[in-house]
Amino acid sequence: MLGVAAKALDRGVDIIVVLAGTRLSLWRQTFGRLQAQLDVGVDSVAKQRRRVLAPAPGAISEESGSIPLSKLYRLQPPQVRRALASDQPLILVAMKQTDHLRALGQSLRESVFPAIERRGRAAHMVVLDDEADDGSVLDARIENSLNPVFGNLKQIPRAIADLWAPRLSSAPKNLFTTYAGYTATPQANFLQEDQNPLFPQDFVVSLRTPFDSGRIEPRSSTYFEPGGLREYYTGGTAYYERGRAAGLCVPVGASPADDLAEAVRAFLIAGAIRLLRDPGRLRPMAARDQAFESRDDAMRLSPEPHSMLIHPSASVGDHFSTAVQVLRWAGIETDEEASDLVESGRAYLPASLAEKIGEEEPKWAAWVDRYRRSAVELQRAFATPAPATIPGWAAVKEVLLQELIPSTRVAVVNSDAAADDRPEYEPKPDAAGWLAAKDLSTIFVSGNVMARGLTLEGLTTTLFLRTSDQPLADSQMQMQRWFGYRGPYFDLCRLFASSSQLRFFAKYHDVDEGMRQVIASEMTTESAAPTPGVLQGAGFLATGKIANLGNQPLCQGSKPLIRIVNSGEREDPNAVVVAELFTENPSRDVYAGGTLRGRMLEEPLTLTQAADLLDGLRFDGYKPGSASWQGTLWAEVQARVEEQGSLAHSDPLYRPAGPPEGRDPDPARKDCPYTLGAYLRLWDACLTRRVRGLFPTDDPSLPWSTVDLSVRRDRRPRFWVGIRYGGESAVSRGPLSELGFAVPAAGRSVVAGRLGGPWGSQDPSAGPDGFRGDDYMDYYFRGEPVVGMDVAGHTWRPAGSDGQILFYVNQPTGQKHPTIIAGVCIPIGGPDQFAAAFPPPASSSV
Repeated sequence: MLGVAAKALDRGVDIIVVLAGTRLSLWRQTFGRLQAQLDVGVDSVAKQRRRVLAPAPGAISEESGSIPLSKLYRLQPPQVRRALASDQPLILVAMKQTDHLRALGQSLRESVFPAIERRGRAAHMVVLDDEADDGSVLDARIENSLNPVFGNLKQIPRAIADLWAPRLSSAPKNLFTTYAGYTATPQANFLQEDQNPLFPQDFVVSLRTPFDSGRIEPRSSTYFEPGGLREYYTGGTAYYERGRAAGLCVPVGASPADDLAEAVRAFLIAGAIRLLRDPGRLRPMAARDQAFESRDDAMRLSPEPHSMLIHPSASVGDHFSTAVQVLRWAGIETDEEASDLVESGRAYLPASLAEKIGEEEPKWAAWVDRYRRSAVELQRAFATPAPATIPGWAAVKEVLLQELIPSTRVAVVNSDAAADDRPEYEPKPDAAGWLAAKDLSTIFVSGNVMARGLTLEGLTTTLFLRTSDQPLADSQMQMQRWFGYRGPYFDLCRLFASSSQLRFFAKYHDVDEGMRQVIASEMTTESAAPTPGVLQGAGFLATGKIANLGNQPLCQGSKPLIRIVNSGEREDPNAVVVAELFTENPSRDVYAGGTLRGRMLEEPLTLTQAADLLDGLRFDGYKPGSASWQGTLWAEVQARVEEQGSLAHSDPLYRPAGPPEGRDPDPARKDCPYTLGAYLRLWDACLTRRVRGLFPTDDPSLPWSTVDLSVRRDRRPRFWVGIRYGGESAVSRGPLSELGFAVPAAGRSVVAGRLGGPWGSQDPSAGPDGFRGDDYMDYYFRGEPVVGMDVAGHTWRPAGSDGQILFYVNQPTGQKHPTIIAGVCIPIGGPDQFAAAFPPPASSSV
């Protein structure tokens, strides 16, 4: 974000506005980073003349006290006029809170807009919204039901848009503004309706991360980094997949106290190893007592920050009690003493912890061996030249006792006044020079505030104890602060969490990566901003910021029935398809319960052959083409499939019939028959690819990217194709009358081109000598016992079973030509996704 700001300033942009989060701590952190990385240099008259910065440096620090917002964002008109006249930029850093935004907007209208109008030529403003899914999202569905008289409509998005397009006045016609929102979790941004003035409508960009693979054309979510693991971004792929054998994720046990102790041991041992690996820097105790000549010296000579995060819950009280537990475990004698230390900000681990190490030395020394095994496993997983160096226990113990324990602090970071405001990793000036950063080795206890953008430098160990009855992917992805550029010490990283929570994290990552792949692939086009489908999972929603979300699966269920039926006023093209199939392939009668039930091909079709058959069906009243929401949905799925390898001839998965020239396409249906062929092609493609964001229907808790593909290939279904005879007279005209065997028609009612009712004959209680139902006709053909399994109230064919495509020939009294009705039986075990979608209107038939 600051890089974009820098390039915008290089291009002569007049105004940069940074919206720095909804919390004081994040606002202050971002302001400090902007000063250190963008507005560099010692504060001087020359620096003040080359830009206008608001708020003024130091004005938003916790020591500055309460400054009225009108004064905090005040811009002096003469200063603004001089800056714009001499092409010196205005840099404004605002907290994303309504009162702050209104104060900034008023300052722009009073001091900046008049100067822009007087200047005459074009002025350009870039607004950069950090954490754009926090506060900047508008859920129109909720707000439409609220009464605006009571002021409970969401104001932040409108207050942001008022910065350049105020509702109660006008902006200069020569002001041109670009708004760019940044977030790691854009689910709500994509799902909101475009009534929000901040809806992404012009461009969407997925920032790529360095890893050991990646492509430019088509784009992928990563890019190749030749520097190896030390330079990689260690995200979900590194933690939950490639690094799994290294034991980076540690399931907690039944005793919270034991888990806390084990996690703190892991953190302290890792810190000692990091210090031993970097002999060119001072040790923590020496750095704390040192006065450095410059900020650069303090950064270069001090040890790199080493952090631990304990996330017990969202409760502020739990944060303080957990910090007290850490200190009591380390040797502080009473809760009162521990609590006082935490509130003072000087809660360093006591020297008495050394006695505990002596009493339980095997528990501490075991971590050296675990880290050594991790280093070996990561060397194998990432093909590094050699495993990272792990010193012996004796050296680690010495550093632990002499340096790390006395310099490690326990801190609470939350909204409570007694807590720390935020981590402090910057050196501070002092009368004697520069002092090392406060948080060189810190155990942070925190909750929601840490899940929204605050950075923990050198985060090595996380103890995540939080649970949720209704997990939300965007919120819990934000909590995964252990992601980052941790390659140099990745073997020392550990995430402690429950087994169920670790599985959730892995699934969040999988669906998130699937969405990023879609965005990356669509960035190669020059069309408007992509609106990628947002994925969910079994047991969790994409976001809680948007109401009434449901799922739009890819599979239509265990036995979808194609309800679109041609009129019969002329010969049905689908009758030709069925007749040709049974003319070109041998078939036999099917008897069940002593009755002739129909006819079936002697050999089944493969997945792709079955898909081609279904896609060959044509309907007079349904020709949607690919330019529809179904086309977009399946194009996104295909993009994720082709991330793992191109499809043959780049043919699309979804192949609907298109309208004739000059006719508009029909609206795509939720039960679109052409999605059946697309789904079978997807299943075939996924037998050789670990596609992100998909889950097998027989185990929705398991990402498809982790399944055993050889087992899935062995269980791939074939599809038996049959004709079910009806109770009316045999067809006497058209291609079906020329098959060499009689085809009795059914007389089912069709209203407005749509079949009502379920499949045909059904008798779930039928015994061995009976006929259980049409959806099992192929079992009777093969002479096999009928097998079904109940899953969530639906009967599925078991994994590894074959499927069925059954055609009904329908010709009720008075219908001129016979028409075709088709039903499909799909075994469980194929790939599917949970795409966030809004339910169709109750009156909708599609």
